Amino acid sequence: MKIFENSQWIWTGNSAQNDEYGEFFTEFFHGCKNAILNISADSNYAVYINGELATFGQYADYPYDKVYDSVDITKYCKDGKNSLAVLVWYYGLDTSSVYYPGKAGVIFEISEDGKTTCHSGEHIMARKSPSYKNHYCKGITVQLGYSFLYDATHDDNWKNGELSGFAPAHIIDGPATMRIRPCKKLELLPPVQGKKIKEITDTDILFDLGINTVGFLSVKIESPCEQKILISYGEHIEDGCVRRLIGHRDFSVELVLKKGVTEYTNHFRRLGCKYLEIFSEVPLKDAEIAIVPTVYPVKEQARPEKLSQKQNAIYDACVRTLTLCMHEHYEDCPWREQALYTMDSRNQMLIGYYAFKEFEFPRANLELISKDNQADGLLSITYPVPRVYKIPSFSLHYFTQCEEYLDYSGDKELIAQVYPKLCSVMDVFVRRMNEDDGCVLPYSGKDYWNFYEWCNQLDGYHEIDATVPDIILNALLSVNLAAFSRICDKAGLKKPYDFDALIEKLNSGINKNFFDKEKKIYFDRTEKTTASVLGNCLAILCGAASDDVAKDICTYITGEHELTPISLSMKCFCYDALLKADREKYKDYIIADIEKTFTPMLEYGTGTVWETEDGCSAFDDAGSLCHGWSALPIYYYHTLL
Repeated sequence: MKIFENSQWIWTGNSAQNDEYGEFFTEFFHGCKNAILNISADSNYAVYINGELATFGQYADYPYDKVYDSVDITKYCKDGKNSLAVLVWYYGLDTSSVYYPGKAGVIFEISEDGKTTCHSGEHIMARKSPSYKNHYCKGITVQLGYSFLYDATHDDNWKNGELSGFAPAHIIDGPATMRIRPCKKLELLPPVQGKKIKEITDTDILFDLGINTVGFLSVKIESPCEQKILISYGEHIEDGCVRRLIGHRDFSVELVLKKGVTEYTNHFRRLGCKYLEIFSEVPLKDAEIAIVPTVYPVKEQARPEKLSQKQNAIYDACVRTLTLCMHEHYEDCPWREQALYTMDSRNQMLIGYYAFKEFEFPRANLELISKDNQADGLLSITYPVPRVYKIPSFSLHYFTQCEEYLDYSGDKELIAQVYPKLCSVMDVFVRRMNEDDGCVLPYSGKDYWNFYEWCNQLDGYHEIDATVPDIILNALLSVNLAAFSRICDKAGLKKPYDFDALIEKLNSGINKNFFDKEKKIYFDRTEKTTASVLGNCLAILCGAASDDVAKDICTYITGEHELTPISLSMKCFCYDALLKADREKYKDYIIADIEKTFTPMLEYGTGTVWETEDGCSAFDDAGSLCHGWSALPIYYYHTLL
């Protein structure tokens, strides 16, 4: 049977505005055979069979590369007549870091034994949701997008067929072709109940989940009257309460309660937090609040046997962090952004090969990134998004991701699939190489962020002279020219360049422009005013530094030095440079440095590892305490112990 052969894309009207909720209802008959639901939506969906949640969650995709889900819903069906209710949330916004806007709509079908028993079309009853505040457009963060306001007083039991205000759905234009979700769907775990730890006032109650948790908000609240409440969430209570407002950010959602008991679970907006705080207009009679964890199904692999108690605790925190940062795709952090970056996900993939030995999820992410389509040939800052804003250096990390995926999975098919994207991205850099020394210049203009890491002078927020090269971009280019060359060798693909010649020329230019023979270090830029641990480590890894120079650099950076220090996200490059220079000498140093770096995170008590060593005080009090790129101890424990 052809997928969606009889189904049509539908919506509640001919068009939609940002932050709009559509409700769709129909009935179908079920026999004794397996019932399969195929569904796709823009932007997100939740499906209820006979009033019970059966499936949820649209895969993050592009309007020109639409993905559908195929779900066995048999266990939710009963013999005879059944009800199907589909709730769809249309985002619409084009400024977030997690969404590429398409046209509001949903398409679905139910089949049994290859025969369609239900499909979307104009016969489906539809309405704009009266319970959610449509077009509210209240932002949480620029990266995440919208919050929500749910009014329980308007809940009319439509999911069970009590219909009011419904009309036939409108047929709309939608993607003609789609592909099936390339990885598993998320699963729900039992709710993690919040423990009331403080009544700040009689209308302000603070709850603790015990550990950083990611999932859907669920409440059971008894109120003496109809009233509006605000629920804020966060990873810490440094201020004695949840830090809700941080700059332009607002970490909160809103509910309107009925008089009596309101029970509600949101199946769209994932919250990442340890603490929840309820603000009410009048005192509540009783309040239960929880997070229903949403998890990507993975199985933890055996860990090294030689781990100490402290090392096991660090390992636990890293595994938990990884799992909290895996949903539709890899996420940098579940609290503030939930965004897929190449640099962040490179770390997460590499760590995951040891923690989970799972390849379907990284494959799906690499494929998703390859679908990105920017006019200048670089990769976007995150995926999937339409934004032209980019971090040029992050385009190069994609080559490292692909090579490591090939090494661990042996999957040459995916590499052949993304090979055109690898070629087109590398072409951008090769064309920028200077004819004399091979070096490329940093990018200039409002569409580019010359970010390398969260350290002074390397965060891209300082004005630079874009007419002179820097070492980090050029060393990364050299590293990934070599990675691309090896990819071609391992996958049996044609080499688009004379890689050896390009690397030799570039490494010579790196030595010419950045190396100081007297001080025996590499400077960040040609004016030689600042030098960084990251720049020097990359000079070692790309092969520009000779063996003797590399050993001198490693001795220097492991002692007292004046170089710009390296941050958590980039420590892998430091560790790898040390191991390349002298594995036996620096193995114990790395293990000790990991314990020194991560012990404060254990003591803080979130059960996760942080974005930077500054914790929640970083970025003007917006530092994440659960960040996937920092779970690197897993990799080094496996490879060094």
